[in-house]
Amino acid sequence: MLVNLLILQIITFIGVVLLLRFIFTRHLKSALSRLNALHGENLSKEEELKEELKRVKEQSEAFIKQSRQEAELIIAEANKNAQRIRMDIEEQARSQAEKIISDSRIDSEKIQKEALKNIQGQSIELALRMIAELLTETDKVALQYELANGIIEEISRLPKEQFSVPGGEVNITSSFPLLERQWNKIKSILTDKSGSPVNLNQKLDPKIIGGLIVEMGGMVIDGTLRNRLQRVAEGFK
Repeated sequence: MLVNLLILQIITFIGVVLLLRFIFTRHLKSALSRLNALHGENLSKEEELKEELKRVKEQSEAFIKQSRQEAELIIAEANKNAQRIRMDIEEQARSQAEKIISDSRIDSEKIQKEALKNIQGQSIELALRMIAELLTETDKVALQYELANGIIEEISRLPKEQFSVPGGEVNITSSFPLLERQWNKIKSILTDKSGSPVNLNQKLDPKIIGGLIVEMGGMVIDGTLRNRLQRVAEGFK
């Protein structure tokens, strides 16, 4: 009886051991299977990660290369713009300098002309004053007639197309009355030049000193001593 009980316990123990071994082996295989699956997934993810890192690296390198090229283009364009701006500034500075020099030259010439004109005017006024003070009345009359003869001769040489005598009225200003022969001669010349009779109106102005002024319409012929001195002064420029 005791032996049977012992055998039964041994068989039960062996059965329990085999059952436990079976259960343990099954769980172990399942665990190893899961580990192998996880390892495979890790390897796959690792490859994907490597590919992703490779792709990111290539994109980064391409972006850096493109950025470098764009930066070089921007720098080159900036250099061109800077050079163009510098050239424009230099051109503007040169133009301004030339304008300043030109304006200075023009101002200088203008000042010289104004000074020369003033000197000429003062010289003419001084000459007229000296003539007026130094000449006697007889000398002034002789000068008047001489200058009048000269201007009448000049009028006779002018072309007819220059003459226009509206209404036939001609105003003559002189320092002394014209001689009758001078009066008749200038009237004949003006009648011939205008193609119609003219009427002479004479006005005396002692300030003229010598010579005469002939006015007909918009045409003025200045044959005074002042005008002759002016032309002589201009000839010395």
